[in-house]
Amino acid sequence: MAPIEVHAEPIDAFGRFGSETRFGEFEFRGGLVLSSPMKRFGGLSGFDLRPNGMDFLAVSDLGQWFSGRLRRDAGRLTGVESTAWGTMRDPRGRPLLRRSRADAESVRFAPSGRGAYVTFEQSNDLRFYVFTADPASARAEIVPMPRAARGFVANQGLETVAVGPPGSPLAGIPVLVSERSLDADGNHRAFVVRGKLAGAFSIVRSDDYDVTDGAFMRNGDLLLLERKVTALPVGVNMRLRRIPGDAIRPGAVLDGPVALEAAMSEQIDNMEGLAVSTDPDGRTRVTIVSDNNLNAFQRTLLLEFVWIDPAVVAAE
Repeated sequence: MAPIEVHAEPIDAFGRFGSETRFGEFEFRGGLVLSSPMKRFGGLSGFDLRPNGMDFLAVSDLGQWFSGRLRRDAGRLTGVESTAWGTMRDPRGRPLLRRSRADAESVRFAPSGRGAYVTFEQSNDLRFYVFTADPASARAEIVPMPRAARGFVANQGLETVAVGPPGSPLAGIPVLVSERSLDADGNHRAFVVRGKLAGAFSIVRSDDYDVTDGAFMRNGDLLLLERKVTALPVGVNMRLRRIPGDAIRPGAVLDGPVALEAAMSEQIDNMEGLAVSTDPDGRTRVTIVSDNNLNAFQRTLLLEFVWIDPAVVAAE
């Protein structure tokens, strides 16, 4: 990984036309617009945080790693530092240069912290990278998947990898969700990669939203980041939806409540990557990154929220 200069412009309010901080089940805790003099910076499609909630690792859909550390002040996101950039490698150690092989979409640290799972959409496979210090020197290992994980729609396949939380039947096990490769009933195809619950299940697709990432919350729910592109007016919508993690099993068809929904009236772009961590007060924190498609008219955003558990609110 080589150091890279990254500028961070703060976003003080999530809503463009108001000062409110509560949006659905979440409280906005600051955001950044990231930019860099390096022309290839951007295209970030996956994002994760180490257990300290500060050190991050992201992937781009052009086969690049992006790492660094978040800065916060009084719990609000204020900047990034120690940023670095490097090219991902294939199982033979060769740099990923062809788009068809380099379309990384989601990244999730393994529980051990010594590596990370990455989904690749165009090749529709899951790879594991073992690394200690420099991800750019790590070779990919292809992870075997259930037999049902075949026949994906081109460029709308494996979009999400989440790793089961400690204490659950899925602990440490990768769980995959497709972007818009649907089953016979029009639902998102999803898969548990190994273990006693290995196999296919489905997640209800609704309101024309597609899945762009997902991670497990501390309470065991699978939090999905979803996107909808609108034609008139041209724009994009984003939402977060909670899926009951304890209901994941082969053959299940799952749905869950919308926890946050935002449109162009809020500070969003093409939101693609999501990480879940814990803040110093023990609350669930969600960090979301956007993919600017290397387009001058789009932005690379980094947004943070704290989850307000509806059950806690109801008890107050």
